[in-house]
Amino acid sequence: MGLFGPPDVAKLEAEGKIDRLVRAAGYKKDPAVAADARRALTGFLDSIVQRLQTKNLVQLDTARDALVIIGEPARDRLIFIVQQGHLHRRQDAAYVLGIMGDPVAVKPLCVAMHNPDSLLRMIIVEALGKIGDASAADTLRKALGDPDKAVAEAARKALKKVGPALG
Repeated sequence: MGLFGPPDVAKLEAEGKIDRLVRAAGYKKDPAVAADARRALTGFLDSIVQRLQTKNLVQLDTARDALVIIGEPARDRLIFIVQQGHLHRRQDAAYVLGIMGDPVAVKPLCVAMHNPDSLLRMIIVEALGKIGDASAADTLRKALGDPDKAVAEAARKALKKVGPALG
């Protein structure tokens, strides 16, 4: 971002500056600049999804923020990863879907609960709690009986978020 005036989205896009595009997407003085930055980020969706694998926490946070900013196209890619990706990518995807809070992700997340990996199940349960959609209640109730105590405890907490009348 320039010191004077709005960020030059075209330049940031040409240089592949994902981190700065994420910041530009939050530019409040000019909604058109923010919209251009969101559009530009969508063009880097593959790179951003790849970045979820980094051990660099700053880059990881930026990738998560970028996916949330991108919205629907990123959500659809993350749903695909939750269903068919490598285990660690499934975990990352489930986590980001929870941050996104989009109810469209509830059904695929519920289906992914059949995975034998307890950490993935816990992340899914937490994501369902963050999304807070009542359609997850049955899956969360089943998760109360999960053999992994951490998953069961996360399900108990998530059920409270899904709706007090349901828990």
